[in-house]
Amino acid sequence: TLNKPGASRAERSLFQVLQPSEAELADRVTPVVRAVRATSDSVVSVYIEAAGRYRVRTGNGVEGQGSGVILDRSGLVITNWHVVARAVNDENRRVRVYLKTGKEYEAKILSTAPEYDLALMQLELPDGEEVQPVTAGDSDSLMIGETVIAIGNPKGHANTVTVGVLSADDRSISVRTPDGVRNYTGLLQTDAAINQGNSGGALLDITGRLIGINNAMSVNSENIGFAIPVNTVRRVFNEVLLSSENLASVYLGIQIDEQDNQIVLTEVAPDSPADRAGLAKGDQLLGMRAQPIRSKVDYARALLETPAQKPLSLTILRRGREMTLRPIPISNASRSIVLRTGIEFERVTDAAEVQRVTERMYQELSEGRPSSYPESVLRVTHVRPDSPGDRAEFRKGDVLLGIVEVVREFWQNRTILHTYATIKELDDSLHVLVQRQRNPEANVWILRDDEVWDGPLRLARR
Repeated sequence: TLNKPGASRAERSLFQVLQPSEAELADRVTPVVRAVRATSDSVVSVYIEAAGRYRVRTGNGVEGQGSGVILDRSGLVITNWHVVARAVNDENRRVRVYLKTGKEYEAKILSTAPEYDLALMQLELPDGEEVQPVTAGDSDSLMIGETVIAIGNPKGHANTVTVGVLSADDRSISVRTPDGVRNYTGLLQTDAAINQGNSGGALLDITGRLIGINNAMSVNSENIGFAIPVNTVRRVFNEVLLSSENLASVYLGIQIDEQDNQIVLTEVAPDSPADRAGLAKGDQLLGMRAQPIRSKVDYARALLETPAQKPLSLTILRRGREMTLRPIPISNASRSIVLRTGIEFERVTDAAEVQRVTERMYQELSEGRPSSYPESVLRVTHVRPDSPGDRAEFRKGDVLLGIVEVVREFWQNRTILHTYATIKELDDSLHVLVQRQRNPEANVWILRDDEVWDGPLRLARR
C-alpha cells in the first residue's frame, strides 16, 4: 500500500491497492483482449527515412510513417502503397520496420500495386530468425454489425487498438495519393477509429483473424474508416504483387506463373533483357543464382537481391533439356525510360571517363571548367528498333550530355525554351521527364566519338 505513517484506518483504505485474483483477471480477458494478444506481434510500425546526405536535411530523417502486417515467418509484410510510395526505386530513402517487441529491421520493397493501394515488403532478418505471421480470415463471411478491431501505428504510437463494428461493405472512396487522386472500390467501412498512421495496419474480427488492411479514414466525418478486404488482398497478392511486371527491384521482361507445382514463363517481352538472352515462353524456371525457385515468392525474393546491369544466372528446363542463360536486368527506374524512349542506359562511374565527358560538356556549353564532377554519366547500351530513340538516331555507346525540355511559351511574340538538365542531374531529371503525364519533346546533347551531337527526342505516349 501507499499508506503514510500514523494514518487512520479510513485514510489507509483510500490508498489501499487490491491485487485482482486470477479469477478476476480471467473474467477481464474478453474476446477483444484475446484477439489483440494473438495478433499484436504480427502488426508492425513502418517508417520512411531519408538516407545518406539527405538525412541531414530532415533532422531525424523520418519522412513518413504507417503500419504493416506480417504475412509469413520469413518476413513478408503487406502495407499500403501510399505509405511507402516515396521510397520506391529511391536510393535516398529507406524503409525501417519496428515490432512491438522493440526489434527493428530494414525492409526492402518487393512490389507495389498503386491501383489497389497495396505494397509488399521483405524484412531483412538475420539468418535463422523468424517473425510471427498473422492468421488470415475470410472477408466474404463478414456480417454487418459484427465487432471489428483495428490495430496500427497512429502518430507513431505502436500497436494502438480501436474497436467498433463493421458498418458496411463494398464502399467506394476517392483519396489524395502521392500521384494525385485515386478511386478505390469494394472497401469495408467501420466505425473503429482509423487515424493517421493506421494505414497499412490490421483490421481483425473478434477471433483475431485478419479481415482487412486499413487504408483510409473519412476526412469529412468522424469515426468512419475504410479497409481493403482480406480476400481482395489475397487476390492482389497472387495476381498483381507477385507479377513480374510489378516487382520493384529490377526488370527482366518476363511473366511467370505457377503451373502444376512448376514455375513457368508465360510471357517474354520483345527486345527485353530476357528476350535478348534467349529466354522463351514456356520455359520452366528451375533456379536463379544457383538457388532453387519453387514459387512466385522465391522468384520475388531472388529478384530483390539482383543488381541491375549485372548478368543474372537463370537455370531453365526447355523440352527436357536443362540450360543456363544470363540476361542482364535493368532497374525499374530505367524501364520507365525505356518505355518512352526505347533507350537503355548504364551508369559509367570510371573517374577518368566521367571527368572527360563532363569537361567536354562544359566546353560545348561555354561554361568553362567545372568546379566539381558528378558521380557518374549515362551511356547508351541498347536502342530498341523503331523507338523514339531509334528515330532520333541514338546509337550504342553514345554518352548523354544534357537535356532541354521543349515547353513552348509564347510571350510578346517570343518562344521560350525551358532548359531542363545538364549532366550533373541527368539520373534524376531523365526519370522525372519520362514520368510526365503529357507527351513532351526534348532536345538532347550526346557525345559520340568525341564529337557533340544534338537533336530532338520525341517521347512515346505513356
